[in-house]
Amino acid sequence: MTTRHEDHYQITRVTRFIPKSFDHVHSRMETSLKPSTKPGPPILSNATSKESFEDYVKSALGPYGFMKFYQIDHGSWIHLYDMNNKHAIRLVFGNPLIAITMIKHDIRAGLFVPIEAYIIGREDGSGTDIIYIKPSTLIAGSEDSSQELKNAAEILDTKLEELLDFVAEQ
Repeated sequence: MTTRHEDHYQITRVTRFIPKSFDHVHSRMETSLKPSTKPGPPILSNATSKESFEDYVKSALGPYGFMKFYQIDHGSWIHLYDMNNKHAIRLVFGNPLIAITMIKHDIRAGLFVPIEAYIIGREDGSGTDIIYIKPSTLIAGSEDSSQELKNAAEILDTKLEELLDFVAEQ
């Protein structure tokens, strides 16, 4: 017999407004995330041992410790529904070496890594919003989350903020 269980989380959705153009913000994000060379995570095809996996991951990371896995350009199709906003890109990015620091404490943490951010150019041209869920509130937001998991997830929060600080700079 199957069962169903629900965990309730209180998550934190963050919106960072950057008073710069969408193109500027997107370009800064792109230069800080090293793109994958193949669709999806190519890292498994290069892994023959833990050491070779880690070496490959380290070589594939951008300057802030993340690699881009996917990009979904919602702006390319939402105009078909009479929406004026043509700049809306969802990015999926992460770092497997950070992910394992959480997954080893709770295998369910893998549901929330890699992380996502949604970059939206404001229709009035006044700037760009970057919207994301604070990783620790998803990964370690359950009442039964261990302190070790919470600590590891908070490190990811900090690394994400460092990346977004760079993106927001002049």
